[in-house]
Amino acid sequence: MPPPSKSRTEFSRVLIFAVAVTAGVLSALALQIWLTAAGYEPATAWQQVLSTKAQLRTAGPWWGIAGVSFIAAGVCASALSWFPLPWRRFRVLRWALGALVVFGLAHIGHSAVAPAGVGLGTLVAANFAALTVAALMALLGAFITARR
Repeated sequence: MPPPSKSRTEFSRVLIFAVAVTAGVLSALALQIWLTAAGYEPATAWQQVLSTKAQLRTAGPWWGIAGVSFIAAGVCASALSWFPLPWRRFRVLRWALGALVVFGLAHIGHSAVAPAGVGLGTLVAANFAALTVAALMALLGAFITARR
């Protein structure tokens, strides 16, 4: 009986970018929920944008959302472009990382609460802007780190 074939399957660039952008945006959304629970809501931060004392409190969540999206997408794109399928050796590691991600997201999601004193339109606009920033930064992170 011949040994099984050890062929390696390369991912297409479109699939690498799609997975990396998804991972970047989801990590940015998780950070946004965590920051909201910690009192750093991007929608309420813009009310204090002209104050000199609150500039870091205003810009911090936006830089954090952009940064975590960029880094998560870059790591994901790099891993997918350098390690083609099959990943049989990393099966236990994948399960452990998946469980950590699920428990971490569940912990973050339990503390989600809508901020008081912010209109629904402002909240939706700020969340949509944060989602757009996260998607653009994730695409940039994936483009820079994906192997050509």
